[in-house]
Amino acid sequence: MGELLDRVKEAGLEGLSPKEADELFSLYRLTSSDLNLVQTHTGNPSLVEFLEGLVARAYAVLSVPRKANFFRSWWMILRHYFPAVIRAERKMVGLSALTMLAGTLFGLVATLANPRTGEIFLPPEHLEESPSARVARLEELERGGKRNVSRADEHAAFTVFLFNNNIRVSVLGFALGLTFGIGTMVVLFFNGAMLGSLAALYLLDGQGVFFVAWVGPHGAIELPCAIFGCAAGLMVARAQLRRDRGTTMSQIRAIRPRLVDVLVGTATLLVVAGTIEGGFSQINEPTIPYWFKIGVAVVLVGMLVGYLFVMPAKARAAGDEGKEES
Repeated sequence: MGELLDRVKEAGLEGLSPKEADELFSLYRLTSSDLNLVQTHTGNPSLVEFLEGLVARAYAVLSVPRKANFFRSWWMILRHYFPAVIRAERKMVGLSALTMLAGTLFGLVATLANPRTGEIFLPPEHLEESPSARVARLEELERGGKRNVSRADEHAAFTVFLFNNNIRVSVLGFALGLTFGIGTMVVLFFNGAMLGSLAALYLLDGQGVFFVAWVGPHGAIELPCAIFGCAAGLMVARAQLRRDRGTTMSQIRAIRPRLVDVLVGTATLLVVAGTIEGGFSQINEPTIPYWFKIGVAVVLVGMLVGYLFVMPAKARAAGDEGKEES
């Protein structure tokens, strides 16, 4: 136990793997029991002093509340652990992305073949007026300086609403991983179908450029966030389906730090996406040309790819803390 406590002193509890943390707690209980026996049945002061020292050190680590540096923990997740997990779990991320892409293509093709299919996938507010009529109305409001979301307080309220909606999708996809991943796949496919169906309606009405300029800036971050949140759900499903690596709960405990990293990183990026969607995405021509908004979307995609897959990132695992992934 002394060796484990020395490691905790140097790197904190996060320096231990889940298995080692469980071992430390078990040893603490055993040592406390031994101390009681020694104090009762022997008068050896050296042994009593040694055991008391071990118990006191372990108690200070396991029982005394420690002040966590929230911002440092958040920064380490965002800067290192989150991209490292995305790289390590690229198969789950890829499966999540392919499922959403399949749904998008399905919604796109089905609505191009029969525009009334949009009624199945889209909420009524997207069907109340034609895309061309909506674009004309928004551009007219823009020219008159009366866009739908114009004041600072309205921007803030709209951003909060969009953030809540976006994080709900990501968290739902994660939670439904407990359905052996079936619910997660349904959420991914259906949200992809909504996007594809909406894109088809704008394409059929000759408003494809507006659609890309409208969805692109926030979608460059928001859609990957949905993929990452659902990838975490698929990680939970994988733990349920594997039978050769221990019980489901033991596997989930082992990947718990990775799940936390994915969810914290995804939630942070969703704040950025919600801010863009509540502000920049709502500004149309003639104030901001559509080509410029599309260019911003391309730049954001490049920045996200560089952040997640190019920048050096340290893994959280105790044995890999000093190792960089590329």
